[in-house]
Amino acid sequence: MNDPTFAARALKILSGIEEGKETGWTSTLALAQVFSHLKTRGRYDVVDRFYDYLEGSPIGVTETTLDDLAEARKIREEQGQSWSAWDDLVLAAQMKRLGVDEIYSNDADFDRMKGTKRIF
Repeated sequence: MNDPTFAARALKILSGIEEGKETGWTSTLALAQVFSHLKTRGRYDVVDRFYDYLEGSPIGVTETTLDDLAEARKIREEQGQSWSAWDDLVLAAQMKRLGVDEIYSNDADFDRMKGTKRIF
């Protein structure tokens, strides 16, 4: 996908991870969102290529667990967040579990979460 707004920055981040300059994580929740996005856009031609890339990349993939949902609930309550950003809360919980405090995202919802620094 050649998004004029985000493609160049995303490729730079991925190159840094591939070259070992940066560490990258994703989760099964985030991957499900990407696959859903591709489906919505009718980009079935990209699904296998994306999966093949992930399989051979140095990006770590963490499972989404029920404990992540419980931690997301705790974060929501402690920070006065809304469930409207439930997926971001789950990702923040996973980041906490992995000891990661920076996220590559264009989603400004992460700016409102304490302990999470958005980079993009």
